Amino acid sequence: MISYEGERTRLRPLRKSDMERSIVWRNTPEIRENAQGFRFPVTERMEERWYESALDDQSRTRVVFAIETTDDATLIGFIYLHQIDWISRRCQFGISIGEKEFQGKGMATDSMVLLFTYAFECLNLKKICLEVAAFNETDISLYKRFGFVEEGVLKEHLYLENRYHDVSVMRIFDKEFREKHSNA
Repeated sequence: MISYEGERTRLRPLRKSDMERSIVWRNTPEIRENAQGFRFPVTERMEERWYESALDDQSRTRVVFAIETTDDATLIGFIYLHQIDWISRRCQFGISIGEKEFQGKGMATDSMVLLFTYAFECLNLKKICLEVAAFNETDISLYKRFGFVEEGVLKEHLYLENRYHDVSVMRIFDKEFREKHSNA
């Protein structure tokens, strides 16, 4: 099985058995809001269909990995590239560390180094983009420390908790990643 291992985390392909944890995470309000994703409760059948589409995806526009710890293989989240544009060599990025006890412990950074090395070296991508709610200062700080640069702001782009919020659009180029993470 293909996997990529860092100091703290390992990226591996999804397994149907991962669904047991992911449905809990996707129904956790803080995770759902920060992901700017599906706003309705996620049922087992909905999650099953998502897994089936991810496991059977032949579109070549999405890569999804499970994140697990290197010490005991605990599933702690997911990391992915989507909307891959092979001609422009760019994509969108997302990550979710679902297990609270592993948040803020460097797991996201370790996983991002693994995924971005794969994206820039194996997939030959040039630019990775993301969108993050402007109020999410923790994630914005992480992305800036990692090397992401803000390209712009989508004004009043996200409606959440009875008000509109700005969304920050960020990016990192392959060259910037290599300079910042030269040991990657």
